[in-house]
Amino acid sequence: MARELDDGGIAYTCEQPLSHFTTMGVGGPAEILVQPSTVDEMVLAIERARDLGLPVKVLGAGSNLLIHDAGVRGVVLHTMRLKSFVFGEDGRIEAGAGAHFPTLVKAAARRGLRGIEGGVGIPGSIGGVLTMNAGAYAFSISPMVEQVIVVSPNQGRITLDRGQIEFRYRSSSFGENLVITHVRLRLASDEPEAIKRDMDEHMRYRKQTQPVGVKSAGCIFKNPDGESAGRLLDRLGLKGFSVGSARISGVHANFIVHDGKARASDVAALIEAVQELVLKKTSITLEQEVMVWH
Repeated sequence: MARELDDGGIAYTCEQPLSHFTTMGVGGPAEILVQPSTVDEMVLAIERARDLGLPVKVLGAGSNLLIHDAGVRGVVLHTMRLKSFVFGEDGRIEAGAGAHFPTLVKAAARRGLRGIEGGVGIPGSIGGVLTMNAGAYAFSISPMVEQVIVVSPNQGRITLDRGQIEFRYRSSSFGENLVITHVRLRLASDEPEAIKRDMDEHMRYRKQTQPVGVKSAGCIFKNPDGESAGRLLDRLGLKGFSVGSARISGVHANFIVHDGKARASDVAALIEAVQELVLKKTSITLEQEVMVWH
């Protein structure tokens, strides 16, 4: 695989620690971390991995991800070089999958484009936000999506219109078989000052209700039907509950946080312990929202 990437002039590193690329800050190395800078490079990397029978995973900003201590075998495609975005006509934005979502939100607000300001605090890439159909409170990205360019291992580059994409609660039809490279959003127009006021209010509320200044992967569990996972865990008295150096946040019980000393095994054990406790006390099976890589 390394020879193929060298021949294609595609940037990569071997046995690269992935803890540096996630907001949780834990996890072992990628066997091969590939950083394509164009769609063609992404296609080539995926095709070569397919031909060699190597598993492929896609890494954006690493904000909803737990990587185990042993790391990941095979190929990890990192979208960090596909980070540019441009503004077009009629409220359209063309963005690479690796574009930093909060940066994109703020740039759109300055141009008087409304629709994504509710996601200003989501610390992911636009590709990750779409893949997870990330949201915050009343905000969801899916209504603003107009078109997405993806790469399929078997079909190469594909352009998908909104109607061809399935968005579900905190998930979508994207993933390892459909790797996002570029996104087109279409937003509404409004006064920049009005959008900024709403954006600032979203950030104030987020800082009041979610942990800041500590390592975290965001919400760990999906909300059960008719229930908030955070409120459920709070009612069970789980704030502060810990395994090793990983603990349930005292600010929001659906966040697992640490001060830089935890290992992925601590976080995984804490997730399992919480699921078992909740099942025993409430008969509710909590489903993970955070992705886990072995």
